[in-house]
Amino acid sequence: MDPKTRYKIETFDIEPDRFEIFAPSAHRLEFSRREFFATLGAGILYVISAQDAAGQQPERIAMRLHLAPSGLITVLTGKVDIGQGLRTLLTQAAAEELRVPPHQIRIQTADTAITPDDGGTWASLTTPQTVPVVRRAAAALRQAGFQPQALQQTVASSVTLTDPKDWKILGTSLPTVNGRDIVTGRQQYGSDLKIEGMLHGRILRPPSYNATLTALDTSQATNLPGVRIVRDGTLAGVVAAGESTAAAALALLKPQWKESPLPDPSTLYDHFRKTAEAPVFQKGSRYPALLEAGAVADAMRTAARRHQTTYTAQYIAHAALECRSAIAVWEGRKLTVHCGTQAPQVVRRELAGAFRIPLADVRLIVSTIGAGFGSKHRGECELEAAALARAAGKPVRLAWSREDEFLAGYFRPAALVDVNTAVDANHRITAWDFHNYNSGAAGIAIPYTIPNYYCGFHKSASPLRQGSYRSLAAVANTFARESHLDELAHLASADPLQYRLRHIEDPRLRHVLEEGARLFPWPSRSKGAGLACTIEKDARLALFAQMESPAKVARLLLVFDCGAVLNPDNLRNQLTGALIQGIGGALFEAIRYDTRQVLTHRLSRYRLPRFADLPAIDVHLIDRRDVPPAGAGEAGITLVAPALANAIFSLTAERRRALPLSPSPAFKT
Repeated sequence: MDPKTRYKIETFDIEPDRFEIFAPSAHRLEFSRREFFATLGAGILYVISAQDAAGQQPERIAMRLHLAPSGLITVLTGKVDIGQGLRTLLTQAAAEELRVPPHQIRIQTADTAITPDDGGTWASLTTPQTVPVVRRAAAALRQAGFQPQALQQTVASSVTLTDPKDWKILGTSLPTVNGRDIVTGRQQYGSDLKIEGMLHGRILRPPSYNATLTALDTSQATNLPGVRIVRDGTLAGVVAAGESTAAAALALLKPQWKESPLPDPSTLYDHFRKTAEAPVFQKGSRYPALLEAGAVADAMRTAARRHQTTYTAQYIAHAALECRSAIAVWEGRKLTVHCGTQAPQVVRRELAGAFRIPLADVRLIVSTIGAGFGSKHRGECELEAAALARAAGKPVRLAWSREDEFLAGYFRPAALVDVNTAVDANHRITAWDFHNYNSGAAGIAIPYTIPNYYCGFHKSASPLRQGSYRSLAAVANTFARESHLDELAHLASADPLQYRLRHIEDPRLRHVLEEGARLFPWPSRSKGAGLACTIEKDARLALFAQMESPAKVARLLLVFDCGAVLNPDNLRNQLTGALIQGIGGALFEAIRYDTRQVLTHRLSRYRLPRFADLPAIDVHLIDRRDVPPAGAGEAGITLVAPALANAIFSLTAERRRALPLSPSPAFKT
């Protein structure tokens, strides 16, 4: 454990009628015996909190573990399971350090009343951040012999973690702990939940993207039995005992709207340039908006050759299998919401702020989520459900339709990327000038050794709502960078693999490229082969692709090094899923809109990958037990677009610089 950090252990015997825990936000959280027993039952709760040795940082909760009289050990985490295998991974981490079989471990995911605030489920942070905390807490508990008195002394001195070379449970392909429930349909997702006496809500959506409600005739809708009309600021909706009644009432509303036009989509990228802000360096940022070194302008002036290109990416939808849903319950001024958010504490704060109630009076209970990909970071559905429930005076369930997801949700940001490079007489890159407009700073760092570089992200005004998407802007930035590297290799009449290796010093990145070249093998004897590489979330990866046609992928080979591999099968599954999702964004997916509205509002008009689109996929893992594991959920998707673009160039000699690379004519506006 960090010697500069001061740890404190608190234990609570869950037998009294009431007990208290102090949360990191300094809000006192009180739990009744009934509430806690309903979730955990009797036992001992261990709370391991931490602050820096000087006491300067506010106290934060490191981990909570509950030991039941039966011997069942529950790990409480604020993270949520969105299909990435979180329950299995944390089960392995706890079981390894506690020296108990996995079936003795249970994972309690995000319930803001009892689980710690350990951040949202995003950015592939569970493996590098949450797993080490679980391991340390479990190891401390084991070394103390599960005795509260000894635990304080153990943590105050040192905690010995199991050496990775001695792992018995970590590093193995433990099957998904709730896999049987998933495949048999017993697994309960947020959209499956029901509460006795709940009503059903529907929200009135505008006829165009920027329309605002000015008047509402409810006379016909109120004639339906049990229907209540809700009007709360800009929100309007209906509540009824049944979903069909709510839908019928919604259709009877007669709204009047004030409409405002959208910018012409044909001018989108010009719009990004006109509204762009200068990049600003932010020290300590996870995704710095500005990275620079050397003298780019001087290197450009003295270059033997310069190459300038522009790449674009359109807005795309998350299209998670499960649409958003929420059940809101008011008890006086206290609000409980059952939902499927990736960021329970973020949504909790949104709810507290929107309804002007104390944070401690808002509880989110998060179910297993049927995928999110960044779409469930905010509380749009939860806010709407809570507004309907407050007006109705009863619990209300609100389930978004697929049309709601397209029309009321947010999209992956569109991107405009300018790349300008300089090379010397030996075709070595001497200057790199890289500008991303609108989509973000993730992935702008270059994994190549270039003496002079400027990488900047320019915030721009987006006409469509946009937000987090798997890997954030790393897809667009990696697409631009790796496509441009391929172009430079072609201009130098060099092999794309060897050209990259000439500019790479990182030994792990070199290894994944060389291993991929051996397995693929590279260079391919036929046309249509392409490759790309990157360092993403501290993982090193290289992707080799073979295209059968500009719209058909024949084969993908990924070599992946994220340090120590904690569960090989689950990691392969995550990477395979990322590659499949990446095919959609690379080849087909795009949100179509005009100056009035979003035209893509159902899956029949949105081209996702189909079974017929899937190529042969090989995922090769490099297990480095001596390197702390990096996150992997997002990394794989970043390389698909550039590898396919480079393969299409090999196949057709046509350089495609716009995503999607092969849009279907049926989906064009």
